[in-house]
Amino acid sequence: MLKPTEYELWNALETMAQYGVPDPQAVHFMDIGSRSYLEYFEREILDELIKLGGATCRIFEGAYGAGKTHLLHLLRGLALRRGMAVASIDLSQELKLEDWRQITITILETLEVKIDGATVRSLPNIILDLQKTGRIQTEELQREAQAHPGFYNAMLWATKKEQLSEQAWNTLQIFLLGGKVNVTELRRQGLTGVKAPLTQRNAELVLKTALGGLYRLGLPGVMLLFDENEKTLTLTRNAPTQKQRVAANLMRRLIDGCTTGLLVGTVSIFAVLPDFLDACATAYPALGQRLQMVRDGLKTPAWRIPVLPVTLINEIRSQEQFVEEAINVFLQYAQILQLSAEGLEETLRNTGETIIEHNVGSGYKRELMKAFASKLFLVQKGDTA
Repeated sequence: MLKPTEYELWNALETMAQYGVPDPQAVHFMDIGSRSYLEYFEREILDELIKLGGATCRIFEGAYGAGKTHLLHLLRGLALRRGMAVASIDLSQELKLEDWRQITITILETLEVKIDGATVRSLPNIILDLQKTGRIQTEELQREAQAHPGFYNAMLWATKKEQLSEQAWNTLQIFLLGGKVNVTELRRQGLTGVKAPLTQRNAELVLKTALGGLYRLGLPGVMLLFDENEKTLTLTRNAPTQKQRVAANLMRRLIDGCTTGLLVGTVSIFAVLPDFLDACATAYPALGQRLQMVRDGLKTPAWRIPVLPVTLINEIRSQEQFVEEAINVFLQYAQILQLSAEGLEETLRNTGETIIEHNVGSGYKRELMKAFASKLFLVQKGDTA
């Protein structure tokens, strides 16, 4: 585990005390028990699959507070440190899987990558910075299969910004971010071959073209992180609605694209709530066959299984052991922050025991970490822990 500075630690603890999860930039400071899985994921998924142009989909199921968002933040940090492009999508009632046009817009706008230590955000800006730093591999992009020829040509034009007027570049950016651009305007700006802007109908093709294009341009891969923070695929009738069938079918095609070659250099990761997988199976039985998960009887972490309970990625299985490990971590941080440790260990242990008594399932972790962070703030203020 990396040791933070006092400044980094106080910032991480403040966010943890408020929300129960640390800031994504500091999540590795607060991790307990995930190191072995991260090492496996980097070696077997990122090095031996995504970096070589493969694609895969991983799904983690867990209750509120079980560590889904924490895991996504860990994987996000891992991908960014490797130079991959990363996009995080919070699934909610406002942004559902059935709305792939809006999801695609969110991805195009929020994709980010570290280039020479600086964070670059959005698809057109990433292409521009790759070109400025001399890392772009246009010849590889030109060999790519064209799922969406118009968007493919737009990415090619983005590698030649010096040939464009300021107005043409602004128009191209709007197109690359999923905006509506009139064909007449594209032609007037000299953007030949750029056509068919993003719609609900072609969103899947646009997304595949953009993700594969970034890999071909020289990035070691793209990571998409979907976090279901409220139930988004709930069946309230005997039969699923047409929109629910569409959402399930699109997800099925996303999963199948990993094995058919339609997706290149991409790992898609879904962190979902209980009942999501069952709803998928009901809405689209063919998807249910792909999302079967072993919930009981799996005693060892078979991490190659693509659909797993989030609890199985952690080396620490019992609540009591997790509490003890968390106590040790927070006592170390109290020492770094030069806080008085008198009575702190006993206070943390009593707090931990109370929390697990009231939480039978796996959702205790967020409440536990939030409470422990709050205790350190009380000590810092001079109050009794």
